[in-house]
Order: sequence, then C-alpha cells, then structure tokens
Amino acid sequence: MNHGDLRFRLLGPLEVRSSGGVVPLTGRQRALCAALALDLGRVVPADRLVERIWADRPPAAPAARLRSLVADLRRAFGPADAEAVVTRSPGYQLCASPDVVDLLVFEDTFATASRAAAQQNWTKALELFDQALGLWGGDPLPDLPRAPERQRLLELRIAAEEGRWEAAAALGETGGAIAELTRLAGEHPLRERPHALLMDALGGAGRTAEALDVYTAVRRRLVEELGVEPTAELVEAQRRLLSGEPPGNAAAPSARAAPPIPIPRQLPSPTQGFVGRGRELRLLDAAARRGDSLVVVTGEAGAGKTALALQWAARAAARFPDGQLFLDMRGFDAAGPMTVREALPLLLQGLGCESARIPVDESAQAALYRTLLAGRRVLLVLDDVAGAAQVRPLLPGTDTSLVVATSRDHLSGLVTMNGAHRVACGVLDREDAVGLLSRTLGADRVAAEPGAAARLAGFCDHLPLALCVAAARIVEDEAPDAIARYVEELTDRGRLARLRLDGDESVGVRSALDLSYAVLPEPVRRVFRGLGAVPGTGRSVAAAAATAGLGLRETADALRNAARVHLVRAAGDRGYAWHDLVHEYAAQRLLEEDGAPGRDAAVRRTFDHYLRTVSEALSVVGLRMLSLPGAGAEAGPAGGTFSDRAAAYAWFDREWEDIAAVIAHIADRVPVRPAWQLVTAAQDLLQHRRPPAEWMRVAEQALRAAERDGDLAGRAAMRLSLAAAYWRAADLPAALAHYRQAERLARAAGWTHAEGVALQGIGVATKQSGRPREALGYYRKALALFRRVPHRADSAAALSNTGSAHIALGELREAERALMAARPLAEGTNPHFRSLVLVNLGLVLQEQGRLAEALDMLGEAIEAAAQTGSAYARAVALETLGLVRAEAGRTDEAAEAYGEALDLAREVENKNCQTACLIGLSAVARARARYDEAATWLDDARTIADLTDAVMGRIGVLLGEAELDVARGAPADALAHVARAEELAAEAGPFVLPRVRLLRTRALARTGDHERAAAAGAQACRLAEACGQHMVHSRALDELAAARAALDDPAGARAARERAAAIRAALSPEAAARGSTPRSRTPDDPCGPGPRTAGDAR
Repeated sequence: MNHGDLRFRLLGPLEVRSSGGVVPLTGRQRALCAALALDLGRVVPADRLVERIWADRPPAAPAARLRSLVADLRRAFGPADAEAVVTRSPGYQLCASPDVVDLLVFEDTFATASRAAAQQNWTKALELFDQALGLWGGDPLPDLPRAPERQRLLELRIAAEEGRWEAAAALGETGGAIAELTRLAGEHPLRERPHALLMDALGGAGRTAEALDVYTAVRRRLVEELGVEPTAELVEAQRRLLSGEPPGNAAAPSARAAPPIPIPRQLPSPTQGFVGRGRELRLLDAAARRGDSLVVVTGEAGAGKTALALQWAARAAARFPDGQLFLDMRGFDAAGPMTVREALPLLLQGLGCESARIPVDESAQAALYRTLLAGRRVLLVLDDVAGAAQVRPLLPGTDTSLVVATSRDHLSGLVTMNGAHRVACGVLDREDAVGLLSRTLGADRVAAEPGAAARLAGFCDHLPLALCVAAARIVEDEAPDAIARYVEELTDRGRLARLRLDGDESVGVRSALDLSYAVLPEPVRRVFRGLGAVPGTGRSVAAAAATAGLGLRETADALRNAARVHLVRAAGDRGYAWHDLVHEYAAQRLLEEDGAPGRDAAVRRTFDHYLRTVSEALSVVGLRMLSLPGAGAEAGPAGGTFSDRAAAYAWFDREWEDIAAVIAHIADRVPVRPAWQLVTAAQDLLQHRRPPAEWMRVAEQALRAAERDGDLAGRAAMRLSLAAAYWRAADLPAALAHYRQAERLARAAGWTHAEGVALQGIGVATKQSGRPREALGYYRKALALFRRVPHRADSAAALSNTGSAHIALGELREAERALMAARPLAEGTNPHFRSLVLVNLGLVLQEQGRLAEALDMLGEAIEAAAQTGSAYARAVALETLGLVRAEAGRTDEAAEAYGEALDLAREVENKNCQTACLIGLSAVARARARYDEAATWLDDARTIADLTDAVMGRIGVLLGEAELDVARGAPADALAHVARAEELAAEAGPFVLPRVRLLRTRALARTGDHERAAAAGAQACRLAEACGQHMVHSRALDELAAARAALDDPAGARAARERAAAIRAALSPEAAARGSTPRSRTPDDPCGPGPRTAGDAR
C-alpha cells in the first residue's frame, strides 16, 4: 500500500514529494531511498543495501550505520509516512504503489507504447512515448555509486526516443524526425536502429541519396570497428530505398510489413506438475527487477533446476520483449559440453542472423552477437552449464539482457568475477515433495496413504526427477496400497543401487529409474537403451528406430510407453526428449545389457540412418555428393521420405544438431564408421543451410579422426570439405591451401574423382586470384580425370569453368566452344551446373552483341536455378541478366534484376556476385544522372572487393569510378583510376584491357589531349577485335572517330565511323546503339558434385 502522498522520482536527481512538497534529504538518504525503490514492495537484504549505497567503501560498522540511516529517512518522511520503510528480515522494504515511482511508470508506459507501435497505432504510440520521455529529468540514480540498473534505463530511454521519432515520421512529421534521428545516430554511431530509422525518414522525404550515404557511413564503421556487416534492419532499409518502396513505417497500418528481424521465442514449455519454489521464483523476480544481467541457478542433478528456470522464464517472458533464447549446453554429457564455437552460431541464428552472414572467426562471431544484443531486452537461458568458462563468452556486452544459467556446479567464478546472483535450487521440502506426488497421483490417493507418500518422498531424496519417475510408475497401479507397495519395492532396489552408484548420484533416482525400466517389455527396453548410444537429450522417432533396428510403428509405440513411465517426454516435431540423467542411465543400461559390441552396433545403425537420409534429402533438393569409396552402409530401415525440397531442408535443419553429435561421437569416441563420410554426404546441405563455422567444425573433427586412423581417403575428403567451406567464406588463400593438400592426398589414395575435384578447386581459386591462364591447366587435368571416372556432371563443370577462364582471357571463341561442349553434358544432371553453363554462354553472347540470344539464354539459366532451389545460381544468373538488360537500354529492368541478385548474393554470402551487383547498380544510377547514388554503390563495392582481394572486382570498381569521374567532368581523376586499373589488368588478363583502353580514350578526349586519345582509341580497337568484343570495339571506334575529327583528320574519322557502323549492323537490334558496362567476374564452380558456396562460383 502507499503511505500518504509520497511520490518518488528516480529518473534524474532523486526527489521525494509529499503533500507538503519536496522532502529534503541528504545524499545518503537519497541513496537509501533509491536502493529501496529499485526493489519496491520487496525486502532488500541489508548487505545488498550497504553494497548499493557505499559500494567498495562501506562504513566501519555497516549494519549499525544502515539502521541509523533508515531511522533518519523515516524522520525525514514525517510521522504520516514513516511506516513507508518497514523492517523485515533480512533487511528493509519500501511500501508504496508502483504508480508513484516514475521509473515503474516509465517502464509500463514504454511497454504500452511499444505494443501500440507494433500494432501500427502510431497516434497512440506517439502520445505514450511522449508521456514516457516526459518523466525523465536527467541521468537516473546519480546517488548510487554502483547501479547496474542505470545502463538498462538509459538503453530504454534511447529506445523510447527511437520509438517516438519512428511514430512521428510515420505520421508525417518528417522534418523534426530527421533532425532528432540525426542527433541520435551521431550520439550512438554504432547503434543500427537510429540509422535505419533515419534512412527511412530521409527516403520518405525524397532525400534518397542522403539516406544511402547514411547506410554507407554506418556500414563502414561497423566493418572497420567491429568487423561485422549490418544486420537485417539496416539492409532492409537500404533495399527499400533502392527498390523505391515506401519506408517501413510509412505503409497503412493494415499493410505494414512485418519487422525484418524475427523475435526469438525458443523457450521449451514449462514442466507440467511444477510445485513449490516460491522463494526461488521471488529471487529470480527480484534479480530481473534490479536489472541484474546474470543469474546462476545451481543444485544437484535431478533437483529441478531446468524446470525452475523454465517456469520463471515463462512467467517473465513479457519483461523481455525482444525475445527469449534457450540453449542446452550439455555440460555433463558423456561426449563433452557444448563449445563456444558451437554455441555462438546457434545464438546468432536465433537472433535472426542468416547463416551465410555468420563470420567464420569466433571472435568476430562474439562481436556480432554482442552487437545484435546491444540495446535489446532479451532473456537467454543457458541450461546445464559445466562451468564459468562456458558462459563468459556468451554474456552480452550491455546490461539490457538477462542470462540465466543452470548448473550442477556452484559457478563461484561467475559470482565473484562477473557479479552473478546465485539462486540455490535445493531439494524440495517435505510438503512440496508430497504435493508433487499429489499433482500426478491425485490428492485423494496421497491422502489415503500419507505415511507411504512421505516415505516415498524421503526415499527419492525429495528430488523432482525421482518423484516424477516414481509417480508415473505408481499411477498405473490401481491398488489401494499402491504407494506403500512401491516404497517396499523401491527400498529393496535401493540396497542394490547403493552398491553400484558413486557417492554423488542419488540412490533414489537410480532406484526409481530401475523400477520404471523393469516394467517395460523388452522391445521398449531396447528402444530406450538405444537412446543412450549417441550423445543428446532428444531424437526423432525415425532415428530412434534406426538405432534400435526396429520399425517406425514399433518404435513409436515403444517411445509412447516409455513416456507413460516418465522416462521420456514428447517434444513435438523434435520427436522425444529426456533428462540428461535419463540419458546417462540409458547409456549405462546399454553397456550393461548389450556390451560394447551391442553399443557399437547401435551407433553404427544410427550413423547409417543419417547417411542414407542425408543422401535422400540431397536427391530431393537436386544436390549430389562426392562418390564415397567403400562407404558400404548396412541395410536397414529406409530413411525418411520427403515430399518436396522444403520438407528435405526442414528435416536437415531439425536434425542437424543430432547429426553433428553423431559425427563428433564417432570421430572422437566410438569409431565404428569413418566420420568423414557423413560430413561429405551432408556437405551440399551444409553449404546451403549452416554457417561456414559449423561446417568447418565438423570437418575438422572428422579430419582429426582420419589422420589418427591413417585414412588417406578421409583426409582427402575433409581437406576438400574445408576448402569448400573456406571458399564460401571468401578466404581464397586458405581454400587454395586445403585444395592442394586434398589433391595430393586423393592421388596417394588412388581416388580419381576426388583428385579431379581438388584440381578443379585449385583452378577456380587460381583464376579468382587473377591468374586465368594458369587456371586453364588445372581445368584440363580435372577434365581428363572426370572423363576417366567417368563423371558427366563434373565434366560439364570443368568445361564450364574452362569457358569462364577463356572469357577472362578475352578468348570468346574458345570460351563459346568449351561452353557449347559443356551444355549437352549438363542436360539431365544437376540443374545448378546447367544454370552456370547457360550464364557463361549468356555472357559470351552479350560480349558479342547478341543481346536477344543472351536474354533467352539467361531466362533458361534462371529456370534451371529455380529447379534446384539454388539461391547461389539464381543470384549469378540474375546479376548477368541485369548486365544484359543494361546493355539493351532497359535500365529499370536492369535495376530490378541487380537488386534481386544482390539480396540473394548476400543470403548465400557470394562476395564477388555482391560486388558485381553493386557495380551494376552504380552504372544504372550513373545512367540516370544520380551521381551521388552511383558513388555510394561504388563505395560499398570497393569495401567488399578490398575485403576479398578479388582482382576483377577491384578493377570493376576502378572503372566504375573512372566512368563516374568522366560523367562529373573530372577527367584527370578518371585517368588516375584508369592507371590503377591498368596495373591490375596486367594480372587479370586481356578480357578487361579493351574496356580500360576505351575509358582512357574517353578521359583523354575530355582533357583535350586528342593525340593521346586517338592512340589509346586505336589500342582499344585492336584489343577488342582480338577478343571478339564487338560492342566494345564499336564504341572504341566511335571514340577514335571523335579524336581523329578533333585532330582535323576527316578521312580517319570517316573510316572509323564506317567500321563502327558495319559492326553495329551485324549486332542484334538492342545492341546496335548500345555499349558495354564493366564486368567484374564470371561464374565458376570449383568443387565438382553439387553447388559449393565459396567466393565466386555458386
């Protein structure tokens, strides 16, 4: 209740008002008042109050000084309000209504305003955000030397300002919104939301170029200072600007698009039958109210730590509007705890980060993770933690989020070093333990046998897990003395259990599990034992059936029976899940009853199931895998059947953690099969569905096992896998090193197919490094090996890559021959390869000025990419389509194709395709005389090209800058860019040289140096003619004619014009009056079977 008219202001210098006005307080009294108000209505322990008020410098007798300070505060409040501060063990409590504390009013108003904004009720949102911000009078809690809550409140204030100006912009108050969002973005240069809102506001005001400048600037800061790319919100704002869509907050309320970043809701359902734990729940509530950023829930195995954490998290979810994440850290799993390298990608994906945008480097992942959490209120539950080292790298960088970690360990390091608040989760007291039995068995049955129920609770050590297992067994027995009979049987079992168990395991748990297991028929026991064969606390019915060697229906029935006695629980699409102690028990039973041979056979059947089902998924989605020498999976139940591509991908996403666990288990502990075979089988799915870091992790595990076993084929396969993963991550030097090792190992193993794939990978990496002539040699060797195998699809890929290298060398006739040879081989094989062959053919046709044929060819390429669902191939085809449309003068359609290709290239992390799209968009903007926008696109392209060190991308950027300089009337600057491009072109090959000379001709002509312009034009003509680049040749002749005319050489000018006209007459109508846009890359494929996302060739 509230006392008198006291009102408390914490958002600024602390102030207490009563009916008589402001209550005069000393600094210490203000600190005490603030410390109590932060936990309004709750008892704050005296030691916590001392810490809050005096921090590291407490008085000599802190308890006495605190009592004196409380008495002083009561006197200051006056007789009518002295009882507002109540003494309650172990401390003090401030009694007041939440609506008289401005901090609590602010939080409630802010939450209501945020809901209104989410519903696009902008008028109400604006009014409420204004009310919330009006409560602030300065920095909060200035009288407390150490207040973790302060940072959380400041973050909320920024979020409220962002919300206020988002609502204002949506209601048309653009001018004020732009000014204030500019201020916010300047004050918080690495915070993405104000920049995204500012971009929307500028775009809504028609100031697109300025909006794109905002994006370029913040992206550069993120890359340079944090090493991360912008998150989806900024990228989406940029996409809207480029496509001409209205700002994200400008649509009508019914039509506004969903938020670009999904809010994670990962918490499992709370445990049914939860009882008691009132004290622990209150402690967790208090920690959240204080703004603590880390709470550890500790207790012995089976005490109910996870149930407590999930029960509280479900109640507190509304306090964390930006989402809730959950991760099983496997702290005490027999296969070892989850590593930080495993955890970070999973958390990043939970926060909405596309797998392709997750960095490979662990420190970069951690930086991105902290960036995504900055300013967001997220709850993260880390379940079953082994120790402090597992938690520290996963802590957010700000105090706005809360981490709740559960562990059997005391986690004292987190308490002393990281300020964690510990909540001890002991066994249930007698009343709650009996209450848990009542919830399952029914109150009447427990009341009929009170003594037996109490003995049962005591025998189970008051542990929830043992009690639940026991109750699930008793509920099947309808006898009036069922509880007593079970206790008698449990007592007998307990004497035996004590002889088998070590000192830290509960006899009650083991005995209860023994009894439940004993009543199961043997087929059910077999399925249950199989759950312990490989690590993990969950599995699908199909996987469990394979492990047990039984049919799906029989296994499903067995798992339902096991669930009835509380050994497992249904987990939706996941299949079934179980407690980690139950997993340990199943593993023990498997070894005791089936021995090591039986366990090994179960592990082998699990491996074979995943190998078969991955292969089936690959065939459904249109991908294939490298042929595996001596794979020899045993016969058994067929893998799951997939109705379509989406179902296959969904299965892989759902099962991936179990597949990874099997790979690690076989690699490190039970080598019943070569682990590398499953990695190789899953490789194409990995490159489409998982971050490169996860791919590398399992490949490295399997590589270590192959090296240990002296398996040459396995070592070769995993070097190929690592090469492909590093290629996807745009790390060409690392990819090339792994490809070279793979080629050597495959040759030593006599594995011809893998040797060819490695040679092809070396060729692509070499070509992308600017040495296409050298790459041709590798492609020829690879093709010879593929023909020897024979392998039709890889032969097509090698010929397509040969054509790509010839294009880079300016040898268009040779390129066309190689590509025409590849085309029939690609028919009827992987549509991905067919798409890339058609794209390269389209590029050749474009260079030759056959634009109509090129457009038809690219239409076929896009259809082929759609057949396989390959975003990589579709991105490459669309980017080339944009180029050809631009050549044909179809500027709007070109921009559309480039924009769609850019989105897809970002999705699959094809850096070279991104660069090409950005250069193309710059050319479109330049053609529209939007020079600032064109420069922005080139800035983005330069950043990526410099990052990947791709020669053709860097040349394309330089030529784009030179074109822009000429258009802006700065030919001297253009010549400087051309000079640098010429240096790089000497490495890249003849293909780009005609364009470079053409640009030099233009720039020289604009400076008035017509003599040198004519010489450069003549060079451009010779080079273009030699390469067969008809469109560039005709343009170069036009520039040469202009230079000869300026030099008073009418005959030379006329000859050049006539030659240009003759070339154009032979071109398609679309090309006759058009020219060429600098090209930064051609598509290659280095890795043989199936699309491999890595750098340039997907």
